Amino acid sequence: MAWAPWGCCPWLVLFCALGAWGHPKPVDLRGEDVRNCSISPPYLPVTAVNTTARLTALRQQMRIKNLSAYIIPETDAHMSEYIGNRDKRRAWITGFTGSAGTAVVTMGKAGLWTDSRYWTQAERQMDCNWELHKEVDITSIVTWLLTEVPAGGSVGFDPFLFSIGMFVPHSHLSPPKRVTQPFW
Repeated sequence: MAWAPWGCCPWLVLFCALGAWGHPKPVDLRGEDVRNCSISPPYLPVTAVNTTARLTALRQQMRIKNLSAYIIPETDAHMSEYIGNRDKRRAWITGFTGSAGTAVVTMGKAGLWTDSRYWTQAERQMDCNWELHKEVDITSIVTWLLTEVPAGGSVGFDPFLFSIGMFVPHSHLSPPKRVTQPFW
């Protein structure tokens, strides 16, 4: 056996040759850093926020106000691009801190709609109280509400967090209709 250049420790050379200090074994993180609500008990990463008490308190207020659903956008009263911590209602109720998304809570379900930039982040930050909807258009939220809210039910929201453009049809965005008249 050859002597190592750093001293008279042939056992160290043997130890290294056998791989004890070789490359570390690869770690599979695919399922360990995101939530898995399909197993019992569900797996939640350490980054997930427990929202059970928050949802219970919101649903209690919804009962008092006779609401079937409540919508929580990621906006403030000024429609700012960057909102202050005190105005991050959606982040507080869901645990999801991404800058885009809308949360909707009913008496039995809670859903978050966000785009593909934030799917993994949402899976890491939300607990199993929340369904992640990988769509962002308002139509998908309305369709979900129509299936979840009973006939005659009421949907609540903070009117200061929505622009008037969300309530008025966007007819001003479509090109004007042309009226063609004959030349004669």
